[in-house]
Amino acid sequence: MEDDTQPTKDAPGLDLKEIRQIVDLMAKNELSFFNLEHGSFKITLRRGTDVEAAKDLLSKMPATHAPMAAMAAMAAPLLAAAPAALPAAAPVASAPAAPAPEAHGPTINSPMVGTFYRATSPTDKPLISVGDQVDENTVVCIIEAMKVMNEIKAEARGTIARILVDDTKPVQYGQPLFELK
Repeated sequence: MEDDTQPTKDAPGLDLKEIRQIVDLMAKNELSFFNLEHGSFKITLRRGTDVEAAKDLLSKMPATHAPMAAMAAMAAPLLAAAPAALPAAAPVASAPAAPAPEAHGPTINSPMVGTFYRATSPTDKPLISVGDQVDENTVVCIIEAMKVMNEIKAEARGTIARILVDDTKPVQYGQPLFELK
């Protein structure tokens, strides 16, 4: 691979250095998928194997009376054969992530993939706490994506009932961050 930092024909909006930064961000936050579309430019990056495609294929297979070990043996070649878009990237951690708490009321969801911060800096107090009233324009948190700090607004009215994400943890697009009441 060349160490060229000029935009390529395949990625006119990003140079190799920026793509490497995205790969590093994916590895740091244990993300397995990244998709960016801007105008006619589109880039999709995957780490590891495409487990979702293998699961979908297995769910369409007819059920048999074979033991589960035989089913696992059949799935292994499918998972091994799945192409990895980033073979040099570190493998995704095999330990299951702690399940996110389930929200029972309306939620404020993450509009992007990134790192969740409750305050604007480590020494500042959190932007909001449980019991605080919010409206559509209230900044509730910061999400860092590619070294850019993005202020996230509530976009809803209510009272913060629960904070569903720990400070400095990675979040996914659409993931509930706060529960309202």
